[in-house]
Amino acid sequence: MFKRKKPQTVEDKINVQLSGEVQKNALDFVAFLKANECGDSCVIVVAKKPAHISPWTIFFNACEFDGEDSANDDLKEAAWAHAHICDHFASGGKRCGCGDQPGFRGTMFGKDFENLCKCPLQFTNPDVEAMEEAKRLLLMLKKETG
Repeated sequence: MFKRKKPQTVEDKINVQLSGEVQKNALDFVAFLKANECGDSCVIVVAKKPAHISPWTIFFNACEFDGEDSANDDLKEAAWAHAHICDHFASGGKRCGCGDQPGFRGTMFGKDFENLCKCPLQFTNPDVEAMEEAKRLLLMLKKETG
Protein backbone atom coordinates (compact mmCIF):
# COMPACT_ATOMS: atom_id res chain seq x y z
CA MET A 1 0.00 0.00 0.00
CA PHE A 2 1.22 3.50 -0.73
CA LYS A 3 0.68 6.72 1.14
CA ARG A 4 -0.90 9.67 -0.54
CA LYS A 5 1.14 12.80 -0.40
CA LYS A 6 -0.36 15.54 1.67
CA PRO A 7 -1.25 18.44 -0.64
CA GLN A 8 1.28 21.20 -0.33
CA THR A 9 0.18 24.65 0.67
CA VAL A 10 1.44 27.61 -1.28
CA GLU A 11 3.62 28.45 1.73
CA ASP A 12 5.16 24.94 1.56
CA LYS A 13 5.94 25.41 -2.12
CA ILE A 14 7.43 28.84 -1.48
CA ASN A 15 9.60 27.54 1.36
CA VAL A 16 10.90 24.66 -0.79
CA GLN A 17 11.35 26.41 -4.13
CA LEU A 18 12.33 29.96 -3.20
CA SER A 19 14.97 31.47 -0.97
CA GLY A 20 16.22 34.77 0.39
CA GLU A 21 14.42 37.99 -0.43
CA VAL A 22 12.27 36.32 -3.10
CA GLN A 23 10.98 33.81 -0.53
CA LYS A 24 10.31 36.59 1.99
CA ASN A 25 8.39 38.64 -0.59
CA ALA A 26 6.25 35.68 -1.63
CA LEU A 27 5.44 34.70 1.97
CA ASP A 28 4.60 38.32 2.82
CA PHE A 29 2.23 38.44 -0.12
CA VAL A 30 0.47 35.21 0.90
CA ALA A 31 0.07 36.61 4.44
CA PHE A 32 -1.47 39.77 2.94
CA LEU A 33 -3.93 37.68 0.90
CA LYS A 34 -5.06 35.78 3.98
CA ALA A 35 -5.30 38.84 6.21
CA ASN A 36 -7.40 40.71 3.64
CA GLU A 37 -9.44 37.75 2.39
CA CYS A 38 -8.25 38.32 -1.17
CA GLY A 39 -7.16 34.75 -1.89
CA ASP A 40 -9.88 34.17 -4.49
CA SER A 41 -8.80 37.23 -6.46
CA CYS A 42 -5.50 35.85 -7.67
CA VAL A 43 -3.41 32.75 -8.25
CA ILE A 44 0.19 32.34 -7.18
CA VAL A 45 2.37 30.10 -9.31
CA VAL A 46 5.69 28.90 -7.92
CA ALA A 47 7.80 27.41 -10.70
CA LYS A 48 9.61 24.14 -10.04
CA LYS A 49 12.07 24.87 -12.83
CA PRO A 50 12.92 28.02 -14.71
CA ALA A 51 10.13 28.60 -17.17
CA HIS A 52 8.39 31.59 -18.67
CA ILE A 53 6.96 31.98 -15.17
CA SER A 54 9.97 32.26 -12.93
CA PRO A 55 10.47 31.93 -10.00
CA TRP A 56 7.01 33.02 -8.79
CA THR A 57 4.15 34.90 -10.38
CA ILE A 58 0.91 36.50 -9.24
CA PHE A 59 -1.96 36.20 -11.73
CA PHE A 60 -5.17 38.16 -11.11
CA ASN A 61 -8.33 36.13 -11.77
CA ALA A 62 -10.29 39.20 -12.81
CA CYS A 63 -9.66 42.80 -13.53
CA GLU A 64 -12.63 45.10 -13.63
CA PHE A 65 -11.01 48.49 -13.38
CA ASP A 66 -13.35 50.54 -15.50
CA GLY A 67 -13.34 53.80 -13.58
CA GLU A 68 -10.72 56.14 -15.03
CA ASP A 69 -10.59 58.32 -11.94
CA SER A 70 -10.65 55.61 -9.26
CA ALA A 71 -6.86 55.43 -8.91
CA ASN A 72 -3.92 57.77 -9.02
CA ASP A 73 -1.75 57.89 -12.13
CA ASP A 74 0.99 55.72 -10.60
CA LEU A 75 -1.43 52.89 -9.87
CA LYS A 76 -2.98 53.16 -13.33
CA GLU A 77 0.49 52.93 -14.89
CA ALA A 78 1.28 49.89 -12.73
CA ALA A 79 -1.88 48.10 -13.87
CA TRP A 80 -1.18 48.93 -17.51
CA ALA A 81 2.46 47.76 -17.19
CA HIS A 82 1.32 44.40 -15.79
CA ALA A 83 -1.47 43.77 -18.31
CA HIS A 84 -1.13 40.11 -19.30
CA ILE A 85 -1.45 39.87 -23.05
CA CYS A 86 -2.33 36.30 -23.98
CA ASP A 87 0.85 34.58 -25.23
CA HIS A 88 -1.31 32.07 -27.11
CA PHE A 89 -2.07 34.81 -29.61
CA ALA A 90 0.81 37.23 -29.12
CA SER A 91 3.63 34.76 -29.83
CA GLY A 92 2.55 32.74 -32.82
CA GLY A 93 0.29 30.27 -31.05
CA LYS A 94 2.67 29.35 -28.22
CA ARG A 95 0.55 28.24 -25.28
CA CYS A 96 0.42 30.37 -22.15
CA GLY A 97 -1.65 28.02 -20.02
CA CYS A 98 -4.98 29.63 -20.85
CA GLY A 99 -6.17 26.67 -22.87
CA ASP A 100 -7.96 27.37 -26.10
CA GLN A 101 -9.69 30.51 -24.90
CA PRO A 102 -8.88 33.49 -27.05
CA GLY A 103 -7.70 36.66 -25.44
CA PHE A 104 -10.38 39.21 -24.75
CA ARG A 105 -10.75 42.93 -25.21
CA GLY A 106 -10.73 44.78 -21.91
CA THR A 107 -10.42 48.22 -20.40
CA MET A 108 -8.35 49.10 -17.36
CA PHE A 109 -8.63 52.62 -16.01
CA GLY A 110 -9.76 53.99 -19.37
CA LYS A 111 -7.10 52.24 -21.48
CA ASP A 112 -8.20 49.54 -23.94
CA PHE A 113 -6.30 46.27 -24.32
CA GLU A 114 -6.60 43.58 -26.98
CA ASN A 115 -6.00 39.88 -26.29
CA LEU A 116 -5.91 40.07 -22.50
CA CYS A 117 -5.42 36.62 -21.05
CA LYS A 118 -8.07 35.07 -18.81
CA CYS A 119 -5.75 36.19 -15.97
CA PRO A 120 -5.53 39.82 -17.09
CA LEU A 121 -2.81 41.06 -14.71
CA GLN A 122 0.52 39.33 -14.16
CA PHE A 123 3.24 40.24 -11.67
CA THR A 124 6.28 38.05 -12.36
CA ASN A 125 8.82 37.80 -9.53
CA PRO A 126 7.57 41.08 -8.07
CA ASP A 127 9.87 43.21 -5.98
CA VAL A 128 8.52 45.04 -2.92
CA GLU A 129 7.26 47.99 -4.98
CA ALA A 130 5.41 45.78 -7.48
CA MET A 131 3.90 43.74 -4.62
CA GLU A 132 2.59 46.93 -3.03
CA GLU A 133 1.00 47.88 -6.36
CA ALA A 134 -0.56 44.40 -6.63
CA LYS A 135 -1.89 44.69 -3.07
CA ARG A 136 -3.45 48.10 -3.74
CA LEU A 137 -5.07 46.79 -6.93
CA LEU A 138 -6.42 43.72 -5.12
CA LEU A 139 -7.90 45.86 -2.36
CA MET A 140 -9.48 48.11 -5.00
CA LEU A 141 -10.99 45.08 -6.74
CA LYS A 142 -12.28 43.75 -3.44
CA LYS A 143 -13.90 47.10 -2.68
CA GLU A 144 -15.57 47.25 -6.13
CA THR A 145 -16.83 43.66 -6.09
CA GLY A 146 -17.60 43.28 -2.39
